[in-house]
This record gives sequence, C-alpha cells and structure tokens, in this order.
Amino acid sequence: MILNDDCLDVLPNLSDIDLTITSPPYYNAREYSHWSSYEDYIEFMGESISLIFNATKPGRFFCLNSSPVIEKRESRQHESIRIPIPFHLFNLCEKAGWSFIDEIIWLKPEGAAKNRNGGFFRHRKPCAYKPNLVTENILVFRKLDGNLIDKIVRSYSGDLLDKSLVTGDYERSNVWKINPETKRKHSAPFPLELPEKLIKYYSYFDDLILDPFMGSGTTGIACKNTGRQFIGIEKDPDYFKLAQTRINTNVFTI
Repeated sequence: MILNDDCLDVLPNLSDIDLTITSPPYYNAREYSHWSSYEDYIEFMGESISLIFNATKPGRFFCLNSSPVIEKRESRQHESIRIPIPFHLFNLCEKAGWSFIDEIIWLKPEGAAKNRNGGFFRHRKPCAYKPNLVTENILVFRKLDGNLIDKIVRSYSGDLLDKSLVTGDYERSNVWKINPETKRKHSAPFPLELPEKLIKYYSYFDDLILDPFMGSGTTGIACKNTGRQFIGIEKDPDYFKLAQTRINTNVFTI
C-alpha cells in the first residue's frame, strides 16, 4: 500500500509495523523548503520518529539513513555551516524510546562526492583541510520489550523461516561499500541494494515494512524483491507518481 499523504496524518493510524527503513528529507533541499527554520525541521522529525515508534511492534527495528548537510556561506566573508543531522536525529530517537543497536556506514566511491579539498591539495596549509564526504549514516534502533531478540527468532519456523534465511555472501562489518543511484529524478536517490540488505538482515518473509518518506519508492521495490509487505507514504505528488510507476513496473522475484 502506498499513500500520497503527510506522514504525520497517516502514522497515528498505523500499527503492527515490523521494520521501518527510511531516508528522511534533507532539511535544506529545494523541494523540502517548507520548513522556515532548522528548529521547525527538528520538531517535525521528532514527531515523526515518535509516531513510528508507536506504530512499531514491540521488539522490532527502525533503520534511519541520514547525513550531515552543508549550508552554503553567504559570501567569502562568511563560513559555511555543516549541520550534524544524524546526531540530532539520534537524540530524537532516544527521546522517543528507541534503543540504539548499531551504526552502519554507507561508503560511496570518492568520485561520487563533491570535491571539497581542491584548495588544500594545492597549498597544504593546516586548518584549511576539508575531506570529501563519502559516507552516510544508517542508525539502527530497536523498540525494546523486555525480551531478547531470540524471542523474535523463535517465532518463525517452517517455510516462513526457510524463505527468510540470508543466503550467500553478506556484510560482515558495519561499513557497506555501495554505489549511489545517479539516474533518478529524485534529488537524493536511495540505491536499491541498501534497503534490500536492511530488509534481509532485520525482518522476515511477509513482514510489514514501512517507509514514511517513500520518495521515488525504492524501499517498496526492495520489499517486492524480498517478499515483504509494504506501506509507503509520500507527500510530494510528483515523487508519489514516480514511486507508483517504479513499484508497479518492478517484478516480484522471490
């Protein structure tokens, strides 16, 4: 099920979510300019994260992808500001009741990043160093229920368990080298490989997966490819139409 709606209106009506995977809108991206200040953005995200917590089954998981953003400087006399969004969202998640489990680092090729160290490359003067930003953070949380994860593992058996087993190679560390998606109309495309891995590692076949900031629908496609149910919410009508087309034209492969 996918909905062209505001997640703050939909989330209070949801329940029994097994896993949420999402990449929230960037604060200063042009298509998300309806926040008058960063404080308003943080307030919106805090409310969203709390509602996701309420809709999630006890014991289940929440994977939140984000990265710092840079606000351009006004002029050469001003400094640019790098906003540490993942750290602020981490605090919001803990405040909402989520328990931190892991941090996964999404590592992109250096060529995928905007070059920030050209000046330093030439003059090598200390304090002027600026690294190229080639990582994003995936924060993994769990809604604790007083039980070990073993309780969830033991609740699946038979054919359902067999269909859920992670076969072949898998990520052995928390640094995942994945190329970004670059051929999409969305300004911050999510590579399909990323939600597919998260779905396989943190949910079981036929579980219910949520993406409250669906964008162009990549999490929905990943759910079809892994045999999970999906609820996607996207406020922007153009992105919703794009997601609808992409999800409907991708074939279920399990």
